[in-house]
Amino acid sequence: MYKKEFDNLEQVPNNLLLYGNSFYLKEYEKKLLERFKNANVVKIYFDEYDFEEIKSYLLESSLFGDVNVVVLKHNKFPSNLDKLVKLNSSNYFFFFYYSNKIPQNNPFGKNFVRFFEPTLKDVVLYIEKMAEKLDLHITHEAKLFLAKSVSPEFLEEELKKLSIYSKEIVLEDVKKLVFVYKEESFEDLAVSILKGEEFKDKLKNLLEIVDFRRILPFVIKYVRELYEYNLYFKKTGNSSLEGYLGYKLPPQIEKQRIELSLKFREKDYFELLKNLLHFELKMRNSDKEKQAIFYEAIAFLKNFSSF
Repeated sequence: MYKKEFDNLEQVPNNLLLYGNSFYLKEYEKKLLERFKNANVVKIYFDEYDFEEIKSYLLESSLFGDVNVVVLKHNKFPSNLDKLVKLNSSNYFFFFYYSNKIPQNNPFGKNFVRFFEPTLKDVVLYIEKMAEKLDLHITHEAKLFLAKSVSPEFLEEELKKLSIYSKEIVLEDVKKLVFVYKEESFEDLAVSILKGEEFKDKLKNLLEIVDFRRILPFVIKYVRELYEYNLYFKKTGNSSLEGYLGYKLPPQIEKQRIELSLKFREKDYFELLKNLLHFELKMRNSDKEKQAIFYEAIAFLKNFSSF
């Protein structure tokens, strides 16, 4: 079935495959978990897959009448998946399939949802719902600009930022506060910083096309992701990020991220994130000194001893 049909279902199937557009996969994982917020939820992602463990959750019954919900996220159909689907269980099994390939030999039968790329209308509706949730007043022109200029994955973050302002957000506000940028440019800067290289020219070039307020949040996000990779490697012993991300990165980018993630110790990550989050909070709470605080953060990064 497609998204619209699924949205109209009164009862969610006990076994369900969801695949297609990654934005919708993340959104519908949230929606299903909200729908089953009083259930016993178990999340199992990628290489954590264990047939016997999932089987036990699905066959388990609760003395209090609650249901168990298993959320499996994977980029392939793991072994014995068909056996899990065939279990005679009153619990729920939701499989989020993160792959560019259309699933073959689908054991879920008719119980599947395929998500396509959101249309402009879909994105605007999403913005309107999120704005209502955030009590954000925003004009139609501003919504259209956001829908056309920002990838859906980043819209929630942008709308939260705009919700800080009490007045109605108009098109000029969005153009001033929201910037279209290339992710690669930010990553190139972050890599130079974390390698301890001279990054003055890269920062200067980036500041010519984006607002300085966008840089620190990206560096924080990038460091946090590297830390997650580091923990993943330690836990699994894997030497590739495909199992964690659910898709293949270009070889050079993957090599670079792996090397950087393993470069730092846990205490380095702690110090980096603690200080960078402190600077970001100061920037958010300051009306006039944002740029000065930003350069304080840059000075901290230049002098960080573990680089």
